[in-house]
Parts: sequence; structure tokens; C-alpha cells
Amino acid sequence: NEGNACCMYVGDWTVSATSIYMSFLFDFLSNLGLQKYHPNKFTLQSLLEVNKSSIYEKVVLSDDEIPFHFLRKLFQINAGCRYCTPMLSSHEEHEGSLDLLDIYMACGSANTVHPLDLIVGLFLCADSFLQQEMALKMSLCQFSVPLLLPHCNNNQCTLMLWALREIVKEWCPRDLCQTRGFIENNIVQATHPFFSFVRLRNCSLSKSHFLNHILSRGQQSHNMFLHRDMEGGAQPRKISNMLVEVCWFLPCGKTNLDIFPEPVTFANLRGDICGSLKQFTFLYEVSNAIFVFLDKIEDKEHQILTVLQDAKSKIYFVVNRKENGRDDMASVKKTLQELEIPCSSVTIKDSWVNVADFSQRLCEAIKNSLCDIKSTTSIEHMFEKAIELGLRVDENKTLEQKKAAEEIMRGIGVRSIPHDKKTTASFARRKLEKAFTTGDEGMPNK
Repeated sequence: NEGNACCMYVGDWTVSATSIYMSFLFDFLSNLGLQKYHPNKFTLQSLLEVNKSSIYEKVVLSDDEIPFHFLRKLFQINAGCRYCTPMLSSHEEHEGSLDLLDIYMACGSANTVHPLDLIVGLFLCADSFLQQEMALKMSLCQFSVPLLLPHCNNNQCTLMLWALREIVKEWCPRDLCQTRGFIENNIVQATHPFFSFVRLRNCSLSKSHFLNHILSRGQQSHNMFLHRDMEGGAQPRKISNMLVEVCWFLPCGKTNLDIFPEPVTFANLRGDICGSLKQFTFLYEVSNAIFVFLDKIEDKEHQILTVLQDAKSKIYFVVNRKENGRDDMASVKKTLQELEIPCSSVTIKDSWVNVADFSQRLCEAIKNSLCDIKSTTSIEHMFEKAIELGLRVDENKTLEQKKAAEEIMRGIGVRSIPHDKKTTASFARRKLEKAFTTGDEGMPNK
């Protein structure tokens, strides 16, 4: 939902904006029955409890049933888990059909939860172990997974390094095709080219839709990223702006299917760069290339873009050129000239170009940018950059817990072992005597 997002367009995150976001968050969590789990109180154990609702398939009748329905299907590796709209009762259906006769009554009557809001809400409520399992299962469903998770504290977000640690992938690069070999690695440790996709406020293109088309290898489209034309995707987003998702293209060793010769990581920022400035700054620092989707460039966006270092070699513009949009194109031309962006780094979509054709052109632009990459990094190595920019890292909390556990273990020590030698010998002797008197089958035969 690139253009219909419920977003606060502010360059600096204010107290009032924080309170508004918190209000959105807690209203949303309350509506789904998740408020008691916030923050990070939802455990893997509570999800895996066996009860009547976990055994039998149940139709979703209300919003507070959506989270568990989603999680149960996700843990079954069911790619349909993202589609969990509550079913209307027969009475509501009857009323809805009558309302369709009245255009005013029909307008704005939908009450669907945006799937991205649901995912963000669950990650905010889940503890670290449940987050890991959710990310792993989402990856197995070939969904994008959270890289930067937004939350309500002062435009803060968290690098989900620990949550992604369980994801292991395998691929066959071009130099192993002849031997049919493959590489297997933890995805946060693998060093791949890292491409980010962001948008400006005025952008009517769906970058998620184009990314799905590119990553589907020309086969039947697979929706790794949610977009506005999917079920529930047209709903206004309430809490998932500022989310950064990530997915991977991994070559299989077949030239007719591999659109890129090597693995590539793709990151997708939800919301525009002005409303997600900290996330955009992080992505710009860690990316090999960053693709900016836009219709035109406003003054605030112009200021942000023109102060970036190495923009000439790193930024690629994807421009949606509209009919009678001469003024819009003038703002784009001004920024391109100031940044000295070459024509080869600009891809223009005209109104008569369809999704398939433009996706092919965008794919070629990505391939060309791969040729200029001199060094790559891993998600694991983004830790220091995240700390430098003031982002949280979920592994910080995990490391603190590990240190606390080690302190407890050091406190226990081995003090009691020497004093227990007699007790241990006595216990062993009594057990041996009991075995002889009861004819224990575990004793050797004479």
C-alpha cells in the first residue's frame, strides 16, 4: 500500500507525533486482543499449547481471533496465513448488500486489518524466541521478513539481527553450476550485494509490486512483499510505516531461471523517506545501491537527497512520468543536475508502459548496478552502523541476558561437590542393593 498509508509526514519526530503513534499502536493491539502481551510478553510456549482451538480449524469471526489464526497457519508453513479477514455473519452480509445500494453508506465501511500491521504488532508483542520462529516460518513461506522493526519510542526502530539468526539458505552460484555444488550459510552471516528500495511522498508506483514481479523469475508471480493489489493490502496502514523488510534472491544454478548470477539482498522501506528518516539513513549507509521511486521531488526531499555523500554512484531514480506533469519533471531534473546523476541511473516509466515491460527494464538496471559493486557486507556486520546511528539491536538484550546467566552460574560454582561424595556413594550403594532385591532387568546376569 504505497500511496494509501496512514503516515505522519514530519522530518523531526516530535512528542506529539510519538503520542499519536502510541495511540494508534495501543488501539490496534487492543482491537486484536494483544495489549496484554505488549511489549515482548508473547512466548513460544504459550503459542504451542495444545488445546481445542489449536487442534480444530476455526473460522475467524472477530478481529481478536486474527493473531492466533495467522500464527497457527504460519507455523504450518501455509502461505495463505496473511489472508485472515473476519467472516461476516449472515445478518451483516444482508445489511452489507443493502448498503451497496447507497454509495454514501458503502463508502469506508471496510474494517480489515492490514497484514503488515498484524505482522508488526505480533513482532512487538513476541519475545525473542517467538520472533525467531516467526521469522524462520515467514522465510520458509517465501515472505519478506522484518529487518528494521518500528516502535513508538521517539521514531526508534530495532535491527532484528537475533530474530533472523535461525534462517539458513542454500544457493548455487554460477561458478558451481558445472559441479552441481551449492553453498549453505546462515543468512545474516552471508555477504551479498545489498539493494534498498524506497519512495518519496508523491509516488503512485508500487515498488513492492515491481519487486515481486522481478523476483518471480518470470514465472507465476509470488508475492514476497505485500502490496496494494493483494487481499487486505489496500487498507490504510496504522503501525507498519517505517518498517523495513528484507528478502533474498538466491540462484539455483539454472541459467534460464537465474535472473542474477549471484545472491542479492533486497530491502523495502514502508512509508516515505521523510517520515522514516532514520531508517533511510541506515539503508543509505549499508546499501550498495538504493532505488528511489517518485513522481516528483518536494523541497524537503530535495534537501535530504542533496546532502547525501556519494549519491552519484549509489542512487538510482525510478521516475513515474505522467501526462501533463511538466512541473513535476522540472523538480526531478533540478535534483538530478545538482547530484550529477548520470542518465544510466534513471529509469522512467511512462503511462503506456505496463508492469511486465517496466519490470524487465528495472531488472536490467539492477543487473547493471551489480557490475559496479566493489565490496559487500553481511547483516551481521550492520550491527556497528546501527549502534552508530542510534538504532537499537535486538541482540543487545540477548547478550545482556547471557551475561546475567553467566554471572549466576559463576555464583553457583562447584562448592557443594566435595561435601557430597559420601552422600553420592551411599545413594549408589542403596540403589545397587535395591536392584538385586527386586531383580532389576538392567543388572548383568551371573
